[in-house]
Amino acid sequence: MTEHCSKHFKYSDFTQCGTTQAKNLIANTAKNSRTLAAIKELANLILEPVTENFGQLNLTYGLCTNDLLLQIKKKPSPGIAPQLDQHAGYEVNSRGNRICKRDGFACDFYVTGIDSLTIAKWIVENLPFDRLYFYGKDRPLHISIAPENNYAITLLEQPPSERRIPKNIKKKAFLLKE
Repeated sequence: MTEHCSKHFKYSDFTQCGTTQAKNLIANTAKNSRTLAAIKELANLILEPVTENFGQLNLTYGLCTNDLLLQIKKKPSPGIAPQLDQHAGYEVNSRGNRICKRDGFACDFYVTGIDSLTIAKWIVENLPFDRLYFYGKDRPLHISIAPENNYAITLLEQPPSERRIPKNIKKKAFLLKE
């Protein structure tokens, strides 16, 4: 897992990020070769261009294997939905069923000193992606890639004292967002 999957990223960058992984020191190792291929694709098609344009990015959530999923379930966090969010790639649970039915892979990241809206708009205009979840200008972005990219954009901003309600938005409307 210490080998590079792209110019700036190693597979371990995706397996050893996130607070739950760090707190519990979970190995969080991909077992499915399709997961590794999807990580490599995401790194090369999305993260490398972002790095080249905006500088080094910080991964906040990468791979979610079954071992990590079991820890997340012990202390659930709002907004984390491994069965939908593609962080599991093609990994399976203890029953042998895929954790997430959606193909592809996802990660969450930010770039220090650059608001997430600027980066998200650039991705939407320039790169292939399956899903982009926008949580706010000062929050990490969620981005995924899949064999058949849907270019789906979901706003998940959370107003003070309100719960987060997902809102799907079209590309044109997102690019006008301030």
